[in-house]
Amino acid sequence: MTMLLGRRGLLRAGLAAAALPGLRGMAFASPAAAREVPLLILVFLRGGMDGLHFLSPADDPHFVDLRVASLRTAAEGERAGARLDASPDTDFRLHPEAAPLAAIWREGRMAIWPAAGVPQPTRSHFEAQAIMGWGQGRQGEPVPRSGWLAAWAEAAGGAAPVATLSAQDATAAALLGGRRSLAIPTLARGLEPPGGAFGAAMLAALHAGAAGPVAEAGRSALASLRSLDGVLPRNAAGQVVPYAPATGVEYGPAAEFGRSLSTVAQVAKLNPGLTAAAVDLGGWDTHEGQAGRFEGRVRVLARGLAALDADLRDLPRRWTVLVTSEFGRRLRANRSGGTDHGRAGTVFAFGGGGQRSFGLGRHLGPWPGLAPEALEEGVDLRVATDYREAFRQVAAELAPDRPAPFRG
Repeated sequence: MTMLLGRRGLLRAGLAAAALPGLRGMAFASPAAAREVPLLILVFLRGGMDGLHFLSPADDPHFVDLRVASLRTAAEGERAGARLDASPDTDFRLHPEAAPLAAIWREGRMAIWPAAGVPQPTRSHFEAQAIMGWGQGRQGEPVPRSGWLAAWAEAAGGAAPVATLSAQDATAAALLGGRRSLAIPTLARGLEPPGGAFGAAMLAALHAGAAGPVAEAGRSALASLRSLDGVLPRNAAGQVVPYAPATGVEYGPAAEFGRSLSTVAQVAKLNPGLTAAAVDLGGWDTHEGQAGRFEGRVRVLARGLAALDADLRDLPRRWTVLVTSEFGRRLRANRSGGTDHGRAGTVFAFGGGGQRSFGLGRHLGPWPGLAPEALEEGVDLRVATDYREAFRQVAAELAPDRPAPFRG
């Protein structure tokens, strides 16, 4: 897919940032300084992933009784899920297509919150996604100046020309309002604006003498694009050399999602000051025909994340991948072979890099169970962990010396 970098896209990228005086002449951080800058990568599963299908309490009698077999991960049989040995009371099984993620858990580099969600009871995609993007507890609270991840990156990061990245066509909600922020799905053709050098000069002239937030954002975006484009390796003809991930790493099986993750890895290696990145993966709103659709989505998710994990394994600084969805889905299936909007879902995180191991390895968050009296409104897995607490734990483990998100 060709990268879209027209004037509208450029301004959108810039408006995700606030201008910094002198940014145009800034250089990338040194390798020594890079070891001090953490990297938090947010993967948002849009549509409401069925956490009970992804991570099933396989031996829970209420689950077995109320969920059709095709929408739960079993402990036995040809398609048995990977046992996590996460709890002495419950046999949690990851979906069989998530086997690459189970391997990360067994290495002691993953934490899971099996019943996390927003405090406000909502089954609206729009409301739940907005709440999570801004880092709120409920819809209607005062809207912060920026998304929660952008705010955290500003407090935790270094002075890099590109501090935050949405590896897609639009800025991720959690990165809205971020400083030195770009939204780019690929670096395959470089980052020169349409029209080449002439187009870049025209855009620079357009914003050079103007005042106000739009002009400042335009100047900031141009500076960030130029800085990142300038470190892309090129051949003798001036063409961008295709990105070469670590030996044995293949992003192709994860399709478009894999392409976005490879962009994150590429920028993380080129730009040691990158502090936060975000990628969305849609397709989780499984109201009908869930079994096959869900299997395909989990396959893409697991293969993409496994590739990113292997590609970043030798990064000299700490990094963490945080995976969430706006909510989970109902305990009981509907008549269309799917599940409707629920409440609590699965949040998980894993990490590596640097000189320190992942401190939350094999952590399992609270599990309220699926007994009738434990369900929310008698139909949903109850929220046992405020999503902000899970996110806060992840950020604190990654960068214990930096301010935690969701303060005040």
